[in-house]
Amino acid sequence: MAGDATPAYLYIPELPDGGVPFLLPEEESHYVTRVCRARAGERVQATDGRGTLARLRLVEVRGRVLAEVESSERCAPARRARLLCGAPEGDRGDWLVEKLAELGLESFDPVDTDRGRWPGRGGRKARWERLAVAALRQSQRTRLMAIAEPRPLADVLAGVPAEAQKWLADISGVQVGGEGMGGPGLAVVVIGPSGGLSPDERSQLLATGFTAVRLADARLRTETAALAWAALWAAAGR
Repeated sequence: MAGDATPAYLYIPELPDGGVPFLLPEEESHYVTRVCRARAGERVQATDGRGTLARLRLVEVRGRVLAEVESSERCAPARRARLLCGAPEGDRGDWLVEKLAELGLESFDPVDTDRGRWPGRGGRKARWERLAVAALRQSQRTRLMAIAEPRPLADVLAGVPAEAQKWLADISGVQVGGEGMGGPGLAVVVIGPSGGLSPDERSQLLATGFTAVRLADARLRTETAALAWAALWAAAGR
């Protein structure tokens, strides 16, 4: 009896119901045949990026791969994280998006601030979405990190739910460990741009319920602070 094809974790946005053979998307078919070198009869795992984890049986492996869903389950996340991030120096956004997606954040919101705007709108979002899919496969998560277009910080803050846990990365804030971020529900963190948030922006955040937290004993770069907070949040869920 054929076993599992290794490594094999697929991203299939539209997973069908069980028992109905379907063609894998071209990119996933290429991954199964050329990277995994899988054979008919073997099993692979797949997710739709919205919380479903499915086990597929490969029916036919030639060109576009034919598969069918043998079983699937869907789980709602108990903890969610959203990061509002100012622009880092240079072109470090790609690396940042990849790592945040690996750590399991629900969404990444690039924000324009008084002291920093995200450059190069263009095809940046599409590239980041491809990186998020690759990170989903690598980390074998069931939820794909959503990525927004850059918007002014004030506009994004207007949509933050009042009941969310709200954090502001700030060297002058209180020291907090991962256990302080381990509660259920939605956590929202704001990371300033490379030039820092303006006094007005910081005052606005504190006035609307954000708690300033210190993530290290020294001032961190934007991308380092974002990753430090995300790692603390992710570890607290274990």
